[in-house]
Amino acid sequence: MARRLNWIAARTRHWTLREWSAIGIALQLLLTLFYQVGVWLWPRGAIHPEALQLSVDMSYVEFRPPEEVRPADSQELSDRIQEVDQTQTEVNWNNAVDPALDVNQRYVALLDVNRDANDYPRAARLANLGRVTVAVRLYIDGSGRIRDVKIRRISSDGDAHRPFQADFAASVRNVLLNKTRVKSRPYIVDGQARDIVWDTVIAFTLDQ
Repeated sequence: MARRLNWIAARTRHWTLREWSAIGIALQLLLTLFYQVGVWLWPRGAIHPEALQLSVDMSYVEFRPPEEVRPADSQELSDRIQEVDQTQTEVNWNNAVDPALDVNQRYVALLDVNRDANDYPRAARLANLGRVTVAVRLYIDGSGRIRDVKIRRISSDGDAHRPFQADFAASVRNVLLNKTRVKSRPYIVDGQARDIVWDTVIAFTLDQ
């Protein structure tokens, strides 16, 4: 180690300010590069924390005699959702960007939902289904309008929702496309509003 230090001292003994300035600039560039690589490689699982999820609780108290409900035939989620999604004008999802990947700014899409009792599907309500959560991905254009919705996942205790999942998909799309507005500012990049994708969760609850 001492021999190497002596060798470095001998090589740099006659350096002037010009050589030392070049070394300093090179070190700054190298440290900046390491920092940027670290930012790119840092896990991004926490970009969408709890605060970014929208929980829409739809609670109803109903008094009715027991009613026999014949559940609809179960079908694969992707097939049922595809039938619902065909009612919406198609958008090019490749044109939207994910603000969670932007290391230069932190963006949160705040949603204002105007819901009512009819948003909980009637068949599922009569079956006393309870709490159902629907994870969605939204396409929000630069003007703040929700243009399209993709259903990522529907879940409930014991998968009790499965006979009614198409009904929940249709209800969620109706709520988000027709009864929801974006309260937050547009996502701006280089002075221009951009279309974005946004992941959130809608929760339906039925209280007895």
